[in-house]
Formats: sequence, structure tokens, C-alpha cells
Amino acid sequence: MSIYKTTDSTGYILVSDQSANQFKVYSREGVKNRNDHQLITSIKVSTNQSDGSDIYSKPLNDDFKHGIFVAMSDNKTFQYYRWEDIAGKILKIN
Repeated sequence: MSIYKTTDSTGYILVSDQSANQFKVYSREGVKNRNDHQLITSIKVSTNQSDGSDIYSKPLNDDFKHGIFVAMSDNKTFQYYRWEDIAGKILKIN
């Protein structure tokens, strides 16, 4: 699991769906209570059988202006994604 923060209490939780080679994205803040996280979307990635991920929600450089998402395949290959590419038109960008 990885957390993309848009504020101190809002953002997204990304959870690996290993067998589908995708990540499910949930709201960080609860909908009806703080433990009720709504599924927003699923994002296909090139990661095979994800064996870990991490995310950073601040600007890094001109290539990663809104953060970076890194996912590792089971063969220890790392894939790097710009947050705006992951977010598309559905998710907020810091």
C-alpha cells in the first residue's frame, strides 16, 4: 500500500491487486466514518505481480512536478510513474 497526500488528512490509498497487475485507488479520508474508504478507480500498470510500491506527493524536479509513484515487479524491476500520469482526469494533483 502507498498513500498520496493532497492535504494532511486527504488524498489516496493505492493498494496492489497483484494478480491483475493494477493498483486500486481508494479515498484516504473516510466517507461515512474514518474507516470507510471508497474505491475510486483501478489503474493498470506495467508492474508484474507487484512486490511493493511507494509514492511521494511533492514536486521532485521538472519530470516529476506532482510527485512520483514507484512499483516493483516480483523480478525486482522498478517502474517509475509521474503522478499526473497515474491521476489522469480522475484524481487530484498536488
